[in-house]
Amino acid sequence: MSRERDTLISAAENRAMFDRIARNYDAANRAISLGLDRGWRRRTVELLKPFRGGRYLDIGTGTGDLVFEILAQSANVLVDGIDPAEKMLAIARAKASGKGIGDAVNFFAADALDLPMEHDTYDGIVTGFCFRNIERRQRALEEMLRVLKPGGMLAILEAAYPSKPLVRLGYRLYAPLVPLIGRLLGGGSAYRYLMDSIEDFPRPENVTDMMVATGFSHVACRPLTLGAVCIFTGKKQSR
Repeated sequence: MSRERDTLISAAENRAMFDRIARNYDAANRAISLGLDRGWRRRTVELLKPFRGGRYLDIGTGTGDLVFEILAQSANVLVDGIDPAEKMLAIARAKASGKGIGDAVNFFAADALDLPMEHDTYDGIVTGFCFRNIERRQRALEEMLRVLKPGGMLAILEAAYPSKPLVRLGYRLYAPLVPLIGRLLGGGSAYRYLMDSIEDFPRPENVTDMMVATGFSHVACRPLTLGAVCIFTGKKQSR
């Protein structure tokens, strides 16, 4: 891994990869997760606790599934979804149009390392399967903390390399199938990278330490599906 970034590939390479797989991204997610990704997103938003009239941000929104889950769980909210990959955003906008959501959502390109929002803008922030692809994770956390309102919640849904030996064995047996599924769905080598990025991602305790060091309070990690994914949560301290 380059010492110049936290990730295996650059931000530009990452953006190009997700633009390339955008067309079949949703289908690949359903297949690779055996349909469990919907429940993971639902639980993430439950922990966010969106409330009526709140404003929320989804970083690395992709095709918008976490945005739509926020809207499903709370009425009269405003949600911004940002992503560097324009083809992913185009699909998210098309899905929003098909759902008739209208002005409740806004999808646009933005950089997680330099968020174009004022301080104290959002009541909550989510990010799903994006954090491990951010070049400067500490910097991204600082930006998330900056744009959160005091008392606001951050919820990070991320894949994790299992720590329990038996679960790790199952993971290693299943992992070779993921690139195959990705290739069948037009993803080329992208899903090999995605598996490599999971193994390269810091262990859960290192992620929580990073959140604490950034200034988040009430930091917690909740493993799901025997530790295959984790939800990391933390709050911006109230003034």
